[in-house]
Amino acid sequence: MVEKNIPVERMRSEMALVNPNCFRISELYASRGVHDVSRPHRLNFSAFVYVTEGEGVHYVDHQMYVLKPGTLITIGRNQIHGFAQERTVDGFVIPFNCSYLSNGPDDPHVDLMLDAITQVNRIPNVGEEVGGLIKLLAEEFASTSELKAEIIRSLLRALLLKCVVPEYVAMQSMPVSTNANADFIRLKQYIEANFAERPSTTDIALALGKSVKQLDKLARSNTGDSVKDLVDDRVLVEVKRLLAFSQYSIADIAAKLGFNEATNMTKFFKRHTEISPKDFRQLCRMGLCNR
Repeated sequence: MVEKNIPVERMRSEMALVNPNCFRISELYASRGVHDVSRPHRLNFSAFVYVTEGEGVHYVDHQMYVLKPGTLITIGRNQIHGFAQERTVDGFVIPFNCSYLSNGPDDPHVDLMLDAITQVNRIPNVGEEVGGLIKLLAEEFASTSELKAEIIRSLLRALLLKCVVPEYVAMQSMPVSTNANADFIRLKQYIEANFAERPSTTDIALALGKSVKQLDKLARSNTGDSVKDLVDDRVLVEVKRLLAFSQYSIADIAAKLGFNEATNMTKFFKRHTEISPKDFRQLCRMGLCNR
């Protein structure tokens, strides 16, 4: 049953905010139950799901991904996911807090890694070399070494930089900088924190102490898109999530995301997807929406 609001899964303990965990997929089904693991829920952290045996499916946002041995699923913070209602695969689940990846405030790669986690979501077959790296990572959780936390951090970063980031870079229509400047990171963080109000470029420029021209140049030089495009993209993602996984009415969703009227959101949604919110929701309910 789809719930009124989307459930949020948080790290189970304060320790987990520092040190990530590792589980077998079969252990999650056994300990938490089918309903808990299969219902769509939002993560306030990131996670990898790596399949070692069996075939099945996994859901991230409104996409259904086919699983087989060697498949890696990446789930970013705030994304919505769910396991299948019947377990047909096994492998590893590695949840971790996003801040765990960083080597410090001057880390030139962390922003790119976080983008990659959210945008890639599925690599059909990572290959034997990367598969071995993931298994080594999983084994390290049982280590008693005093350096365990740093070893795990290094292996997580290696996995992202060797496998997930190159996949993300290949997806882009323009080169992705591995050294995003602090102003662009601030812009992305502001949009993430305030997208529900659908701020204008002028609003964001004032908040960040930039001119509109400076801000648009910053956005275009890093992504090829305008600031308005970035805000619209984030709003569109949230509209899709709420349509697919909540029971909020279309009018409620429009109000939550800063539209004056539901008809304005409908026009916005159709302009970006060529389908109405109502039809999108219906396709998702039927398991046919994969766009």
